[in-house]
Amino acid sequence: MILAPCPCGSDESYQDCCQPFHLSNALPQTPEQLMRSRYCAFVKNDCHYIYATHSLKTRQHVSIASIEQWNSQCDWLGLDVITSAQSNIVEFVAWFKQDGQLQNHHEISRFENQLMDEELSNRFDKSESSCWYYVDATYPKQSAAMPKRNDNCICHSGKKFKKCCGN
Repeated sequence: MILAPCPCGSDESYQDCCQPFHLSNALPQTPEQLMRSRYCAFVKNDCHYIYATHSLKTRQHVSIASIEQWNSQCDWLGLDVITSAQSNIVEFVAWFKQDGQLQNHHEISRFENQLMDEELSNRFDKSESSCWYYVDATYPKQSAAMPKRNDNCICHSGKKFKKCCGN
């Protein structure tokens, strides 16, 4: 049986990568794992996971409804992690189509390891003392370059962009 690759772009199957986080069987152990699982939650339309992994410090700026509204307009295509060298910072580019137009979301996300709050602990049977949360982001002044026709596809299919998502 061939397992579907994880939408987060790792070399693992969804079952072995982000699904355990979405099913509340495990917690991400690093900021990069959390960022990848949040991207994957957008792909899988698990807006409750995205909300629950948002820090209490900044959660008042989002709602499940606003996440669902934005996500319903996007067709997620691929994720490129630029860097996760710092202990709590991950820079990435998420590719998507909105209204048929290719776009990207280039972000430098900040994460913090905090005491687990009620929103996230409600998803788990076990009680963990702390876990990683998405706090906020900054956006680089220079946007990621759009792929050229003969570049490898942004969805990591192994095909040329023109023969895949660039169609």
